[in-house]
Amino acid sequence: MSNLGSSLSLINFEKFDETKGKVFTADNFAKDWDSIYVIPSELSDGVVNAQTFHKVDFKALVLDMKNPRMAYIMANQDNPVFVPAARFDKTGEGKYVRKGFLIFSLDFSQMLPEFVFYMCRQGFWEKLLNSRDYSLYFEADEFPHGDVVYHTMEECFLLDISDSHDGVSLRCKIGSLSQQKVRISEFKAEEKYLDDIVASKERKMLKKTSSDLIHMLGTPYTRINNALELLSLDTDDERRSRIAYIQDNFGYIKRLIEMNGADFNDYPKERISIVDFMERYILGWENYGSKTFSIEFYCDGELEEKNTILANETALSIMMDCLLDNANRHGFQKTSSPDNKVKIHLDRTSLGDEDAIIIAVGNNGKPMPKDFSIDEYITSGKFGTETGRSGLGGSHVFKIVSVMGGTLDFISEAVSSPDKEEWWTTFMISIPLTL
Repeated sequence: MSNLGSSLSLINFEKFDETKGKVFTADNFAKDWDSIYVIPSELSDGVVNAQTFHKVDFKALVLDMKNPRMAYIMANQDNPVFVPAARFDKTGEGKYVRKGFLIFSLDFSQMLPEFVFYMCRQGFWEKLLNSRDYSLYFEADEFPHGDVVYHTMEECFLLDISDSHDGVSLRCKIGSLSQQKVRISEFKAEEKYLDDIVASKERKMLKKTSSDLIHMLGTPYTRINNALELLSLDTDDERRSRIAYIQDNFGYIKRLIEMNGADFNDYPKERISIVDFMERYILGWENYGSKTFSIEFYCDGELEEKNTILANETALSIMMDCLLDNANRHGFQKTSSPDNKVKIHLDRTSLGDEDAIIIAVGNNGKPMPKDFSIDEYITSGKFGTETGRSGLGGSHVFKIVSVMGGTLDFISEAVSSPDKEEWWTTFMISIPLTL
């Protein structure tokens, strides 16, 4: 059985000469279970000084002085990180405001970083921070308290307290590592249960909003679409090209509205030539899609236009929209480069005893986070990288593939070529052929 006091250790920080380096900021604290560990290369460069920063050149636990937030920095002597030191700033009213971060060495044999994150979520660290008598720091460089002299804020934080402070004590038992893992697992399950309830309610609201919007736009959409169909009969190639550009963008806007809260089980299916569909889809994407990458399309020689799948063309388009938009937003970070590529490959495969087609959509952009799973990809609202509120679209892709009786998976791997090594993330969708 471990306790907090024995799991956290003080660090003797030394002065440093650097004026620039990788800086840890409040934005780098863990936001979810996947962002607990911080790699120095992920941080931005900044100006530092020995008066207000600590140089961390070892693996360390960082806690916020004001809020229940944590991170575990994977620093070393070759890749140091500079962390704002814990301090108090005096305001104009003579009050003191806590600033900076606490830094500890964490004994992995007694406590897991994930368990620290769990305690932040449970509100324990907030109580612990607020229970400290930080007034010891308001008088001099060295702060006497009985027979003890404190030199760092970390020492004050580790001062044992009685149970009279909201029942919080550093002597509190945190359990063995196996017990910690059980509590973490139970807490994650509880979080997922509550998240699923919220997501379900949000989907219902989105579905109603989307349905209402489509209903209101129904008449003008039909009129505009009919007008565009008539205009497309024009024999002038340049005008027809411009009309196709408008039609493709108009259809994309409608799909963006429609996909929110959509039940793809309700979409009528028909036999669709996957080769013909993909050729037409890529031509359309050239009109409305991102220009951050080029597309290479090729298919197996045995595939013919007569090879069909039972699907809905709008749903298929939404699936491809999600995959290519994911490449733009998360793979290429919305940044253009001649080296940015998306490869779409169609090939024959099998699903059990059935003949099937595999649609492989790969990009050579930023890979998914390490250990990112297909289950996380298909979770509604899951984010692969810090790119604002742009989700991965995996839940839509998974639902559409499932309705077609198919399977979904992805692989993220390094691929070597004679010129260089690239990292490719490829989504693989298998769908039964109707033949």
